[in-house]
Amino acid sequence: MESFLTIGDVAARTGESRDTIRYYERVGLVPKPIRTPAGYRQYRAGVVNRLALIRNAQRFGFSLREIGRFLGVRDGGGKPCHDVRAAAARMLDAVDRQIAELTATRRAMKATLKTWDATLAATPANRPAFLLDSLAPATAKRRARDIRHRPTPTR
Repeated sequence: MESFLTIGDVAARTGESRDTIRYYERVGLVPKPIRTPAGYRQYRAGVVNRLALIRNAQRFGFSLREIGRFLGVRDGGGKPCHDVRAAAARMLDAVDRQIAELTATRRAMKATLKTWDATLAATPANRPAFLLDSLAPATAKRRARDIRHRPTPTR
């Protein structure tokens, strides 16, 4: 005879809140549980593994929507493996782009600090150095670049 878990049991075993479990059920990430005559949810033990899979996939970077699509394919008898792999590769590409942008930002910040050090060394102690004012040209260039790369709205 199969044993069933209450929502409290599932929450205790997974560390997820009851609200999260109910939400996952509502959006189809977790199969609908059977109900007792009194209306209490009774989950199959496999839901614990399903919730761990969802949590691990989220930590990796997948959205709940993506996870839902992959699980929907799997639950329907399909094999989403190539789609999962492709999505992970896209995430890695995005992370690589972010790292490159952060590296460039770091380099620019170091150069600015070096320039500021020289400015401060040449500025008398009783006079302002206007360090923040020196950021305006770089900010204007960045804003112009952002506007150039913004997609044009279609009408």
